[in-house]
Parts: sequence; C-alpha cells; structure tokens
Amino acid sequence: MENIVNLNDVFFNYYFLIGGLFLSYLIYKIFQVLFNNNIYIQIKYKSRGHTWRSIQCNKSIPYNIHCTSCGKLMLPLVGLFCECCAVSACKSCWRTVDKRFRCKAITWPSDKLFCHHWVNVGSVRTDNADNSDNGLQKFFCCWCQKTKLCYNNMLNEAEECNFHKYRDVIIPPTCVHVEKGTISSIKPLSDENWEPLIIFANRKSGSNRSDEVLSLFRGLLNPIQVIDISATAPESVVRWLPPRCRVLVAGGDGTVAWVLNALLDAPRVRAVVAILPMGTGNDLSRVMGWGPGCSSDLDAHSIITSVKQANEQYLDRWKVTITPRRGRLGRPRPTRVLFAYNYASIGVDAQVALDFHRARSQFLYRYASRTLNYVAYAFLGAGRAWDAGACGDLERRLLVRVDRSEPLALPPLQALVVLNIPSWGAGVDLWSMGNEGEVEPQSVDDGKLEVVGISSSIHIARLQCGLAEPYRFTQGSRVKIELDGTCAMQVDGEPWMQGPATIQIEHAGQCLMLRATHGSDGI
Repeated sequence: MENIVNLNDVFFNYYFLIGGLFLSYLIYKIFQVLFNNNIYIQIKYKSRGHTWRSIQCNKSIPYNIHCTSCGKLMLPLVGLFCECCAVSACKSCWRTVDKRFRCKAITWPSDKLFCHHWVNVGSVRTDNADNSDNGLQKFFCCWCQKTKLCYNNMLNEAEECNFHKYRDVIIPPTCVHVEKGTISSIKPLSDENWEPLIIFANRKSGSNRSDEVLSLFRGLLNPIQVIDISATAPESVVRWLPPRCRVLVAGGDGTVAWVLNALLDAPRVRAVVAILPMGTGNDLSRVMGWGPGCSSDLDAHSIITSVKQANEQYLDRWKVTITPRRGRLGRPRPTRVLFAYNYASIGVDAQVALDFHRARSQFLYRYASRTLNYVAYAFLGAGRAWDAGACGDLERRLLVRVDRSEPLALPPLQALVVLNIPSWGAGVDLWSMGNEGEVEPQSVDDGKLEVVGISSSIHIARLQCGLAEPYRFTQGSRVKIELDGTCAMQVDGEPWMQGPATIQIEHAGQCLMLRATHGSDGI
C-alpha cells in the first residue's frame, strides 16, 4: 500500500512540474506579445474597403509614414496601413480613408481597360535652399509594384497596368467571374508562362505565424489568391481554380494533407504544391527541400522566386480504409477513408500526438510557438515513458500482413509505423538509420511503403538523438492491419483514438509536389 501511495506522489509531482513549466512559459509569451515592439501585431480593424495592419508588422509593400487623410507623421503605436493596397492612415482617420480611397478590386469588367492603382507612399524633398517640400510625390502601384515620381495634379490614372513583375503568377481581376458575391470561375490567360500562385495558410498550425503570411502576399497578388483555410475550406476554393497553377501551403503536415486531399477532388486542375513550413514536425517539407521551418524574417519576394524556380516531384498517395468491427449489439459502424502522404502509425507516438493535440486546443495556446511545441512534445513523451496507456503489449493486439504474405512476427512493441517518406517525428529517417545496405532504399514515388516498429517512448527519444535503430520489418505496396482493443492512431500527424478495426493501406495514385532547388535550409 505504501508503494502505491509513493507512486501516486511521483505522478502527482511529475504532472505538477509539467503544469508549472507550461504556465510559466505561457505567461512569458503573453508579456512578450504585449510589450515587444518587434513582433508581428495583428490589428482587428477591418471594414468593407481596406484591411488594416499596424505599421510595426512585417510587410512586402511600401507605405506612407504620414496619414493619407490628416497628413500627420504616424508613430508605430497609432500608424496603420492596408495590407492589400498600401494606403496609410492613423487610428483617428482610418474610417475616413476607408470612405475616400478604394482598395484593390478583385474583379473587373473584361471589356474595360484595367489601369494602375496608384497609392501615395510619400513626399520627395528637393535641394532647395529652404529645404521645403515642393509637392513632388512618390506613387506606388499595388498591382505591378512600379513606383513613379510626379506631382499630384500630373498623375495619369488612365494608364493601363500590365502587372509587370509578377504578371505570370497574378490572377488579373479581368479574369475573375463573380456570381452573387461568390467566385464562380477564372478565365485562363493565353500566355503559356502564366501559372498563377495560390496561397493557403492555416492560422492553427504550430508556429502561429500564418496570419503574417496572409498579410504579406495580399499586398503582392490578387487578394482572392490568398486563402485563410481556417475561415474558407480548400474544398470550396478548388472549384474555381484555373486549369494550371502553383500552390504554396503555409502550415504543418496536416495542413498540407488537407490541401492535397482537396486537390484530389478537382482532377481538372493541374496544381503543383510547394510548402512554407509553419508546423511543428514539417516532415514533408524537409523531404521536399523546403526545410524544417521558415526563417524569422519572411520575405514574400524571395519566397515567390523560390516557388517559381522549384522542380516538380511526384509523391505517392495512399488510401487508408478503416473498417470498425461490429459493436456489442451487432450494429455496423461506418467505414472511414483517409489519404496518407507521410505516414500512418498506431501506438505511443500517436498517443503523444493526441496528447499534444488536446493541449494545443486550450485557451492560452494562442500564444504558442514552435519552441513551446517542442517542449510540450518532450514532456508529453516523457510522461508516456511511465504511463504507456493503451499502447502497452501492442504486438499482442496487432496482426500485420504486407502484400498478402504471412503475418509479421512482431517483437514487443508500443508503436507500428507505416512510412511513405524518409522523415518521421520532426526529421528522423527511420528506414535508413544504421542501414548498411541490408534493406532496399526508400523513395517517395516508388509505390512502396516501409513498415517499422518502436518499442517505447524511450526508444523514440533515442531515435531522435540518433542513438538507436527501429525494428525494420519489410517494404510493400499493400498493408493490412487487424487491431484488437483501443489504441491511438494517426495519419500525417492528425491523431484520434481507434477502436477494434481492420485497417487497409493501398496505393491511390500520385500527386505533384515542388522540390526546392536551394537545398534543405528552409525559406
């Protein structure tokens, strides 16, 4: 009895320590958000015309440091600019500017000349003796990125805009068809080089920086090309995509899989997908050369250049069919169909991912970062070293067949992982670890899966440090798993608790990805 009490005290102290560390870090992040002037700040001002941001934010377009309405010099705490068209206003005048100046037009009549959208972004002083302002102004076109110096009364607002720098990636407003306030279709241009860039960003991904991505690209492209998928599902966007385009997904592995699944339902669209890593693990991003994470200072211009220069790469898609067994009353349960691009797993790694998924949904997690995510994973994984939950003796509850062969002889396991790419758990190359040629190499487009096993969460920690090897079982193009009891399961980082079921994994074609040409150091 005394031993049981002491064990409970150990677990209580352990979770108390974890809770204290989390609370301390979250309080630190809250104060950093409130008092650090160098971070990206989201301003809630939004009206029918412009989308306002603080001038402290990272930006890809110039702006006027003086208010467009009252002309006062704007201090960082009161200065705003429109993330789409670059017009500026102080917090006292933004409503007035909204009424006086139009923002970017996402659609335009095809039979009407489309002109530059000039925005005053500052005055130019001359070398006069009195050093006075002679009225010469600097204007910026928020479509073609050109600048012009002239006087206010000499600005030609009827000059046609050809989109200049990014005309091969912009969807011109004259190509956008809108019906009842909804985009219905995009009329393709006859230019062979035209391959519009579509941006998908998920604010709920690990690094909490996707809002910054949305703001940066709205200033360079047509705002309809920049989609916040936490508000607009990718399935509704692929309906109007042009027949050929390039897609940039800013998010984690789950976000990338979501977009790839949406594109699967639109076979008429030939979309090639690049990744701006904003998640925690970013395993697919690592494999495709986009790196383990994005840089601290995002440069939208260099990102567009990298996406345009990237090479196409086929990636296998795998259909995961989960058929639950009948319940106690004999009622059939619905079959679940998923698609995997990275990996699928059953066991302790999925349990840790599920614990993390529940933690990130808490209220204070809006202040999270990739650093906090790694700390959370480390503590949650350490917790499973003492409490394996439903993952213990997993080998007794699994029956695994690969390519209809005899069932695999499983050693003591707490996780079974089926791999499609050479990266798992934030960069661990499970299949090749310690391999000296005894197994076939792994490829992302060979129509084969790799099946490996993990003995415990401590084994996971050693794998992360390169101090151990997994159980390498076999390769195959079809995997069947019989699961008895309940255990955590995940597909591409999206976890859930799975009851007794038959799990079939089979090849389901390929998708087109973009592989970075500059190595794997990130964007």
